[in-house]
Amino acid sequence: MSNIDEMADLIAEYMSNYSEDITTGVKNAVDVVAKEVNKEIKKHVTFKQPSGDYVKAFRIKGVFDGRFNRGKTWYVSGSEYRLTHLLEKGHANRDGGRTDAYPHIIFGEQLAIRRMEELAREAVENAGH
Repeated sequence: MSNIDEMADLIAEYMSNYSEDITTGVKNAVDVVAKEVNKEIKKHVTFKQPSGDYVKAFRIKGVFDGRFNRGKTWYVSGSEYRLTHLLEKGHANRDGGRTDAYPHIIFGEQLAIRRMEELAREAVENAGH
């Protein structure tokens, strides 16, 4: 085997390890951001809850977990899911008025976008070290 072949093998091995480091970093970032999103949404729940069942129904579910990607979804389980849109956007009353909107999910979405970008950038910068 020549020096060029050895060099090519070393470069291929290094790049494989580098991409593995990035993949692991981004997958870990997905886990971290999912938990942060749940906390952020709970923090912005400002409406009165007599039983607290709505917040108790918040869940995070792993949607897929492949070799190079991971996905998680935040959702409201049980029958409480029906309230999400009504609370977030408000709704019409029988008397022709409207209820107040209590935005809370949008804050989690904005956090997820911002934090995933930050943590993915960190994973790329720290890969190979």
